[in-house]
Amino acid sequence: MKNWIAAFIFITLGLQSFAQTDSTALSEEDDDEPMEWLKGDMTETHEYGIRFGLGTSTMLGGELDNPRPLIGLNGAAYYRYKYRPKAAIQVEGGVSMRGSTFANGTGEYSSITMYYIDVPLLWVRSLNQKGTNNLLLGAQYSYMLNPDIYIDPSSIADSQTPKFKTSDVMAVAGAQFYVGFVGFQLVAKYGLVDINDGLITGLKPAFKNKDIHNFTFEINFLF
Repeated sequence: MKNWIAAFIFITLGLQSFAQTDSTALSEEDDDEPMEWLKGDMTETHEYGIRFGLGTSTMLGGELDNPRPLIGLNGAAYYRYKYRPKAAIQVEGGVSMRGSTFANGTGEYSSITMYYIDVPLLWVRSLNQKGTNNLLLGAQYSYMLNPDIYIDPSSIADSQTPKFKTSDVMAVAGAQFYVGFVGFQLVAKYGLVDINDGLITGLKPAFKNKDIHNFTFEINFLF
C-alpha cells in the first residue's frame, strides 16, 4: 500500500507542477495581474490541481454491530472543465482509506480498514459570480486494494482477511469554497453497493448475511 501512496504523491505533484507552469505562462501575457494563476476559482476553462484531506468513515447496514467512525487520509489529482459560465465537470483520480471501528468486546472484531482507488465524476455549479462558492453533485467509482480486520486485542492472520466486493459506487454531494489560492472541499459519500461478500466464517459477533454500505465525510484542501 505504501508503494501505491508514494506513486500517487509523485504523480499528483507532477500534475500540479505542470498546471502551475502552464498557468504562469498564461499570466505573463497580462502584466496587470501577474499572479492571476494563483486564484483558485472557476475563472479558467481548464483547471488542474491536487487535493489532500481527512475523511471520517463508517460502515452502515445490518451486518456489522456497534459501528463507530474511523479517520483516514485521502488524496487525489483533479481536472475541471468549465463548459458554461457557472457550470463545470470535475474528474478526480486518487486513493483513500475507509472503514470503521466497533464498540465490541474482547475476542470480537474491533476495526476494519480498507484502501481504495477512487474515481469521482462531479458536476460543479457556481453559487456566486466569482466562482468561489460551488455546489458539487456526482458519483464515484471505487476499487478496493486491500481490506484488514482487527480482533480485539490483536490482529488476525493475513489468510483471514475479510471478504468484500472489490467494486463500490458512491453517491457524492458537497461544496467547494475558495479563499485566494487555497480551496476547501466538504463532501459526503454514500455507497450504493452492498459490499458484503461473506466476511469471515466464525466471526464474532456472528455473521448475519446482511448488507454493508460505506459512508464517508471528507474535509479536503484544494491546490
